[in-house]
Amino acid sequence: MKRITLLIAVIFFSLLCFTASAQDVGNMVQQKPFAISGSLGLGLGTYEVSGIPARQHDFSYIFNGAPVMSVYGVSFPFSVVVSDQQRSYTQPFNQYGISPTYKWLTVHAGWRSLEWSPYTLAGHNFLGGGVELNPGKLRLGFIYGRFNKAIEQDPLQPLALAQQPAYKRTGYSLKLGYGTEQNHVDLTYLHGKDDIHSLSSRPDSGLLNPAENMVLGLSTRFGFFKHFVFDADVSGSIYTNNLLSDTLKNLELGEVAFIKSLIKLNSSTQLSTAAQTSIGYNAAAYNIKLRYSRIDPDYKSMGAYYFETDAQNFTIESMVRLIQGQMQVSGSFGMQNDNLLHDKAYQSNRKIGSLNVSFNKPKYGINVRYSNFGITQDRGLNPIIDQFRVSRTNHNLSTIFRYDITGESISHGFVFVGNLQSLVDLNSYTAPNSKANSKTANLSYQLGFPKKAFGINTSLSYTTADIAFGRSIFYGPSIGINKTQGNLGINGAFSYQLQRNNNIDAGSIINAYMNTSYRIGKRDAANFTLNYLKSNSKDITLPSFNEVRTNLGLIHSF
Repeated sequence: MKRITLLIAVIFFSLLCFTASAQDVGNMVQQKPFAISGSLGLGLGTYEVSGIPARQHDFSYIFNGAPVMSVYGVSFPFSVVVSDQQRSYTQPFNQYGISPTYKWLTVHAGWRSLEWSPYTLAGHNFLGGGVELNPGKLRLGFIYGRFNKAIEQDPLQPLALAQQPAYKRTGYSLKLGYGTEQNHVDLTYLHGKDDIHSLSSRPDSGLLNPAENMVLGLSTRFGFFKHFVFDADVSGSIYTNNLLSDTLKNLELGEVAFIKSLIKLNSSTQLSTAAQTSIGYNAAAYNIKLRYSRIDPDYKSMGAYYFETDAQNFTIESMVRLIQGQMQVSGSFGMQNDNLLHDKAYQSNRKIGSLNVSFNKPKYGINVRYSNFGITQDRGLNPIIDQFRVSRTNHNLSTIFRYDITGESISHGFVFVGNLQSLVDLNSYTAPNSKANSKTANLSYQLGFPKKAFGINTSLSYTTADIAFGRSIFYGPSIGINKTQGNLGINGAFSYQLQRNNNIDAGSIINAYMNTSYRIGKRDAANFTLNYLKSNSKDITLPSFNEVRTNLGLIHSF
């Protein structure tokens, strides 16, 4: 195994470790041997404020460059930033990789992130190499690399600020499958292990322990009877959380005793499973799908970053098209619960439902969406005290209505957006302190003159927010313009917002913005931005202030 690994490493790392999506080697020879492109930019900014402490420097500057060097069509990006607050120089390809493809062969080298199964190798970044072979319907793959680098514990740093220590972790994964992307069966195996000798001193066991993991997963997808689609992913993970724990002696595994030669088993080893499956029916005018997933508590894979564990989900989804596709109705309903092993004090049950209805024609359209999220608690190992029982439902209703009048010389557009959100606490003991309702309405109008490249937009918004301790209201108008004339572009906006708290005037906010851009030539451009913010607060806890920001930017492309 070591010889095979060394041979693969020599082949892979003889390639340059730079980034490219899977690229056909046959096309690379048609590209330019060498090219350089990118951009350089300079920004100058000013800042003035009165009424509050300054939130940035009076004067600021920033120079940035993004040159990209290309070798046979594969890019090497650089980044340079010099400012009054930061100076940096980066070569992003130091952590990138390459995945060249030739016919049915793909080679991976450098930093890579692959997903072969949602519960085994599922997007974890690694530094190494691999190969995927897809001759005909065969689906073969192998990768090997470093999944974590060693990080020493720093005893001089406060715990909250110190970098999390880590053991060096290496791993490999194998994939064996048959079929196509639409119809296939894949078997995926992953093994990862921490090197207990990769750190000069062992970290506090409360922070980190060396671990080892072995995961086996089965993924399948196939269609039948023309309209049905079935898919499933099932995985089992054996995870030894601490390689230094006491070893289990005289452990009898019967016919699966060979597992002891694949992974170290001791008192910290756990076996957990994860699975998801769905079956759907797809027709021209409608579809429906049933989903089920279950992930055991503390399920882990060294080939993935995070899972929502101790969760079981049932979901049904459906969509139908009506009136020659102009109307679409879709919805879903799901139920979720935890406490899968019945070892928690309480069990949480969640219900999530949504309904979306849309009708669209060239001149007008409407979209209405309703969703709710509910959570309740049942007893687990312990009975529930009524005063502390969680039983809530969150309702959300939103709508968008548009109406357009278009012409060659003038156009009009009207858009109304409304939203209602309400939290209903079904526990009478906690309901008085958990009130949370909001209502939002926004009406906007756009006037455009296409031939003159000129437009005006106005809007009026109104929002109320009710909580247990009172009501806040925000409302006000805004107006904006945009104009393009040759190489010159101008756009600006002005808004005025008032606020009332419990029927008491809380003040207002004025916000003005203007941006001017000018293209000097094919490769050069300039822009100037002005922002003005004035807060007139009548709340004694919040000060009134004025802020003015300007920014001048120059950019050159090459």
